[in-house]
Amino acid sequence: MATVIAPGIDAGTTDIKQAAERDAAGYTSVKKALDSAFRKPDLVKGAGYVTGQKPLEDYTEIIDRLGSAQDSMARATYEGFHNGPEVKKSIAPEFQNMLQAAFTGGPNGAAPWMSQVTEAIQSLGADLGKNFTLTSPLSTGFVPFNLLAPSRLIYPFYSPMRNKLQRTQGQGTALRTKLVVGIQGSKTGGATGNPKNMFISELSGASIASPGGTWPNQLPPSGAQNAADLTLNYSFQGISEALTWPAQFASQGFEDLSGLANLILLQEAMLAEEYQILGSTATAIGAPSAAPTLTARTAGSGETALSGVTTNVYVRITATNFTGETVSSAVANTAVSAGQVVDVHIKGQPLAALAFNIYVGTGTTDPGVSGSHLMASGVGGVSYTLMGALPTATATPPTADTGTASANGYEGMFSVTSGWAAQNSVYPSGFLGGYVNKSVGDTLNLNVLQNALVGLWDGGTTNTGYAGSSWTSAGGFRVNPAELIAEGSDVGNLSDSIVLNGSGNNYLLTVDQNQVSGVTGGVAVSQVVNPVTRDIVKVLVHPWLPQGNALLNSYSLSQPWSNVANVWEVNNVQDYLSISWPVIDMSFRYSIALYGTLVCFAPQYNAVLGGLQRNDGNGTSTPWS
Repeated sequence: MATVIAPGIDAGTTDIKQAAERDAAGYTSVKKALDSAFRKPDLVKGAGYVTGQKPLEDYTEIIDRLGSAQDSMARATYEGFHNGPEVKKSIAPEFQNMLQAAFTGGPNGAAPWMSQVTEAIQSLGADLGKNFTLTSPLSTGFVPFNLLAPSRLIYPFYSPMRNKLQRTQGQGTALRTKLVVGIQGSKTGGATGNPKNMFISELSGASIASPGGTWPNQLPPSGAQNAADLTLNYSFQGISEALTWPAQFASQGFEDLSGLANLILLQEAMLAEEYQILGSTATAIGAPSAAPTLTARTAGSGETALSGVTTNVYVRITATNFTGETVSSAVANTAVSAGQVVDVHIKGQPLAALAFNIYVGTGTTDPGVSGSHLMASGVGGVSYTLMGALPTATATPPTADTGTASANGYEGMFSVTSGWAAQNSVYPSGFLGGYVNKSVGDTLNLNVLQNALVGLWDGGTTNTGYAGSSWTSAGGFRVNPAELIAEGSDVGNLSDSIVLNGSGNNYLLTVDQNQVSGVTGGVAVSQVVNPVTRDIVKVLVHPWLPQGNALLNSYSLSQPWSNVANVWEVNNVQDYLSISWPVIDMSFRYSIALYGTLVCFAPQYNAVLGGLQRNDGNGTSTPWS
């Protein structure tokens, strides 16, 4: 066994010199490795000159100082990147001045060493061009997307009438009911409702057994009644949504797309029903039956004269509702001179129309439908002033009805109350509002409202439209409506009218100094006192109602023993039924369906107003609109 006497040397080795050389060579290679591994320590050896006259040689102290230096460099780099302004403020002003001088001390505004740095950077060339930026090497950048989940639903969603009306259970294919519309003395139901004289003479005293006796004995006179049948067919309604498999799969982790589709589907169904309740009809509403009347006059203050006119102006009118537009009326024309405007007065408006579009052309002769262009849309009033440049590139009147009716639809509130449903034999003859005025020609003001309320109370009135058409209610009497439904600007006009009407009254408003900051200005009317019945009429601003229209609705009857729980109700055999269809391809399909109708058991206890002006222009110095 060999005995070790030194590293790499054993007793069995005869050549001790060779062993020593090997040890020396190993020491040299280890020293080189240490020198390579500890090049960074060389950078801190100079710290010895701060406290002495030679560099540090103690590797323990060198390593300690190296760790501290690395930590300081990391902190300084982090602070310089994330908190640059604060770092800059910490630099001594003298050093900043020296640094600035170093950058500007050489020729061309830079120190000589800076030009060497610039050359070195330029020599790197394409390598520096590979730096990461917001747009390089990827135009969209390596950045996160701050995508918020779930989706924000920012569309308006209101269905006040659908939410308000009672929903009752139907059966079969149609709703059928018997309506007693008048009895003797009710003043409803035509002549049947006239008062009856029931005075009679004393009953005969002749005995039945006596010669000449009669049976039955003398009786008082008989009363009279008037009745009608109401049959309303049920309508099948439905709406669907679908999404593909990839769309559903890819949305995982962000949103339940299937749930979103079903939510939107329900909202769409409720919105569709809201429009149907208000304006649906099964019969196309028809174009205005008469040409408008035109009046050319000098432009007043604040009006802009027509331009682009060559001799004459030709005007056509179409009627619109929620779902479509009619063909145009007959054409009207008038000569127009420089500096003039033209007032348009709409005539022969359809009963179920909600607004009008005005088409204008010019020339020495009628340019026809193809030469008439849309100048004003959604006109709610019966008078409108044409001003400014004539259109040349807008739409022309449709040559066929674009969908004002659905053959499968039921009759909505405007159709029933205006008498359109009765005219088309859906409701019995005479079943329309107790007050109908489709050509008000004024803003919705206190006087217009009071005329309607008085008309409903008096009942049986004939309401004449702008073109001379008339509608007579057969049964509305002593009506006390619960709610006024109108568009926002029309309700605003009513509020203004009520405030102005009360301006002559004596009011004293006292505001203490400590109450100044709590005073709120403005007036909004949420309910009106019926001047006839003294009851409250609520005011509802409907979000979808076109300007120019208003309804006065009753939801219950004030008289006892009527057997009418609801004046208006939605009677459905099948209410909302949500269907998730079987998967037959790579998509998911959903539907909502219902089967029923809107019914009004007493249209006479409601009223409709149309042709409400947006402003109170007089057509002489201020424009109609």
